[in-house]
Amino acid sequence: MTMSTIKDKYLLLLGILSSHDVHGYQLNQMLKLPANVIKIGKANAYQLLARLEKKGYVKHKEVRTGNRPPKLVYSITNPGKEEFNRILRERLTEFEPFEYPDGVSLNFIGLLKPQETLSLLRKRQERLANHCKALSGFSDEFRASHPGIDFFVHQVKLENELLNKLVKKYQITEDIRNVRKQRSKK
Repeated sequence: MTMSTIKDKYLLLLGILSSHDVHGYQLNQMLKLPANVIKIGKANAYQLLARLEKKGYVKHKEVRTGNRPPKLVYSITNPGKEEFNRILRERLTEFEPFEYPDGVSLNFIGLLKPQETLSLLRKRQERLANHCKALSGFSDEFRASHPGIDFFVHQVKLENELLNKLVKKYQITEDIRNVRKQRSKK
């Protein structure tokens, strides 16, 4: 994956606000969803919202419910909608090749002992399976209306399939090694 740019982060925040107003806690919960293809931490989100507000793209108001402390509710302005549409159109025409840092380690697994490689790949397989499980909660209808999430889900599933094949290959190699070892003892 490539690193997300400030433009991508603006697009995400303005896109969320284009659909509805949100308060900080709601926004942070949305940003934590496993299907978010870019990560924005809580502190960074507030900094970005402040910048967007300074530019006139976002505004906030304090909303108080009962005796609770006031919440800041963020909404998009008309200039913010225009900026969102501009960035959206620009990003849809761009193509950034993926960087895949995890692939680097895969390129060098042949330098480890097969038994160790198999053990490490199984740990990775377990983590990836947990990630796949977290993404499985999105309905087909939701994914159809959110092609970016659908793309991400397919990408993770493909990675899982390829990892399963790699584990199987190393398992076969390990099985053959064990059989040869047993035969040589006889």
